[in-house]
Amino acid sequence: MRLESLVNQNYDNLNENDKIIIKQILICQREYRNFSCEKIANECNVSRATLLRLCRKIGLDSFSDLKYLLKNNQLEFVNNDNNFHDVCENYRLLMNELQKISFQDICKIIYDAETIYIYGTGNEQKSLAQEIKRIFLSVGKCVIDLFDIGEIEFMRESFQKSDLFIIISLSGETKAGIEIAKFINNHIHTISLTRLDNNTIATLCEYNLYVETQKLDTLQAISYEVVGAFYALLDLLHMNYIEYRRRKE
Repeated sequence: MRLESLVNQNYDNLNENDKIIIKQILICQREYRNFSCEKIANECNVSRATLLRLCRKIGLDSFSDLKYLLKNNQLEFVNNDNNFHDVCENYRLLMNELQKISFQDICKIIYDAETIYIYGTGNEQKSLAQEIKRIFLSVGKCVIDLFDIGEIEFMRESFQKSDLFIIISLSGETKAGIEIAKFINNHIHTISLTRLDNNTIATLCEYNLYVETQKLDTLQAISYEVVGAFYALLDLLHMNYIEYRRRKE
């Protein structure tokens, strides 16, 4: 379990002060992973007792559990001027992380769903939505991709409790995505697919899937975000779903 996942799952248990503390820990986790409980508490300007209460609020039994997550929470990406072999090594690290994901509960939700609805917040996300549609049409599921809030408002009357809505957002913080996640909340099962981070859309969804992404420098004055890990995640989800259905049938 990743620290960001625990925070998103228990976000409703946190007060505003807790959110400030956890945000600082997430930002500084590489620095904090070798700190003691007292030192992290001092860095966050809180007491040791407050930090321990926060650990319990996000489902940890002790500070030792937090320390373990901090030490194992970061992929140590190699970055050497976009060297091809380094990019390949980073993909290997990403695949190792993806293999740790348990798809059992999500496969059950997909299996039970009469209809799967999908929404992507941007162009790349809509491409991912098309890939999800292709994957699950191939195994006999009814899949409908929705373009915007207007289409979702129109289709909401057709939602059944067993249906599934998948929302895809790299950042998990787009205004339209948050609006849609709030709009469909409690009407249907929901899965978010986002970059691994503490983000609003993930906290609003019932289930979460995450991947790490990598940014590369380009010839222009902008960076390019490698999103291939999302497609690898979808392949693993597809294979796990096929195995799940074989066991059920």
